[in-house]
Amino acid sequence: MTRFRITGFSVFAILILTTVGVSAGQFDATVNAGAKLDIADGEALDLDLQRAYEIALARNLDLQVGRYDLAIADTSIQGASGIFDPSFDLGADADYRESPAASQLDGALVNKTRNTQYNLGISGLMPIGGSVSLGLGTRRTATNSQFYFLNPSWSTGLTARLNQPLLRNFGTLVTRSRIVIAQTSRDQAAETLRTQVIATLQQVEQAYWDFAAAKVLVEVKQQSLELAQKLLEETRERIRVGTSAPIDVVQSEASVATRNQDLILARNAQANSEDALKQVLGFQTPAEWATKIIAAEPYVFEPLDVDLASSIETALKERPEILRQELALDMAGLNVKLARNTVLPSLDLTGSYGFSGIGGTLTADDPITGETTRVKGGFDDSLDQIVNTEFPNWGIGLALKVPLGNNDAKANLARRRFEHHQTKTRLSALQQSITHDVRVAVRYLYDGAASVEAAEASKILAERNVEAEQTKFANGLSTNFLVLQIQDDLANAQLSNLQARLNYRKAIVGYRVATGTLLDELGIDIADPGAPDEVHTLWKDVKWMQFIDFKGDEEGKDIDG
Repeated sequence: MTRFRITGFSVFAILILTTVGVSAGQFDATVNAGAKLDIADGEALDLDLQRAYEIALARNLDLQVGRYDLAIADTSIQGASGIFDPSFDLGADADYRESPAASQLDGALVNKTRNTQYNLGISGLMPIGGSVSLGLGTRRTATNSQFYFLNPSWSTGLTARLNQPLLRNFGTLVTRSRIVIAQTSRDQAAETLRTQVIATLQQVEQAYWDFAAAKVLVEVKQQSLELAQKLLEETRERIRVGTSAPIDVVQSEASVATRNQDLILARNAQANSEDALKQVLGFQTPAEWATKIIAAEPYVFEPLDVDLASSIETALKERPEILRQELALDMAGLNVKLARNTVLPSLDLTGSYGFSGIGGTLTADDPITGETTRVKGGFDDSLDQIVNTEFPNWGIGLALKVPLGNNDAKANLARRRFEHHQTKTRLSALQQSITHDVRVAVRYLYDGAASVEAAEASKILAERNVEAEQTKFANGLSTNFLVLQIQDDLANAQLSNLQARLNYRKAIVGYRVATGTLLDELGIDIADPGAPDEVHTLWKDVKWMQFIDFKGDEEGKDIDG
């Protein structure tokens, strides 16, 4: 079986579909829907199943929508990782104030002060929930008060600050929750795309064989019409030589007219089935819709031997719906843990450490001579004091906040636990539904194989019966009515045989869809490059930093309370 590789591709090159193996070359299945078929105008398309799969996977619009969903989910992971991006802060402000003096200590009758402040800093969120910052700020103050030794003065400080939660909002589980949710949603989108690929391939398979069956139906109706026309000619000849009554020709003519009408309806059904196949393959332009399709895949009846127990076991492991629901259960479990976090009291550790300095123009009066001395200084003096760590300062503190009642957080925790139980129940219901699907699919296989064998035997007997009755008619031992009736029986037997084979082929596809093995059976791999690399991964795997795991709680006990 020729193998394909299907790779998700978006505007960020997330999905690319590529053929490998017997089918040489490469075909592009990006989100661009404008890819053209390699068919000249007016040329027929010889289509086997392999080619049908390739066209559908490259052009089907539903799959293109699914690839966009996966691309969008990838950007969500990148966006969620931005919670740890540091921020650079730069600011400046100025003010001017005039105030009347209230005492001689003001240093002037009208106190005039002009302040200018500059701030430079960087801050960010730590993986364990704490916020840290480092800032450098300076303030220039100029006043007309005579009691300031430094005027204008520059007050500068360099300070590092930490605010670390110790209970509520502590740990990498809390800070990385958006990232984990985005990654889980992305994995769900990948499983959804896989489901869409499977559904598309199933539609292609069914539409292809419906079209092939419609072609055979036209041939059966054509053959039936030719038999009726042949009988009409023989009847007219018998009337001419006097071995049949003129009334016999009426039955033959009526049968020819009826079968001609059946042929017209069969051709219309064939055209409709061809359009349905083109729709699944993603035909778009008028030229593409005008292309005639020739089904080139021979139908070979191969009974499939399956085991019910192993089929159910495989389905419960491989079905993308199961994997998607298990991811939903993981997300519900995370929501419970996050809700537990909000129930805890708030205990925050705060700390700061830094250095300060001051500089400016020094103005002083000599007590002996009375002369005024001015020593010029500025920002560089205050900065030198910080560099020399002359004036350190620090602070530390704890802040405890215990909500009384905390009904909102408790209700949210209860709701999240109910949602977790609900998701788990949905998983059980899905497992039950899949088990039912597999049992029905296996039963269809067993019944379908028996139906094909019975229909084949019925067709062979009907063919022999027609030959025998026509021989009797040629020897004058039968009537037009009996011959026409047996010809109709042959046509019905041929159609029943065709329908039985078609149903069995669909049953095989249905079984592989039910067990989640269709892609493996067709030799198709979904080569997903995976979620984009997370930018910030510091400490994410340290157990005691994940808020829940450092307590040693069992997973089920922690979630279910």
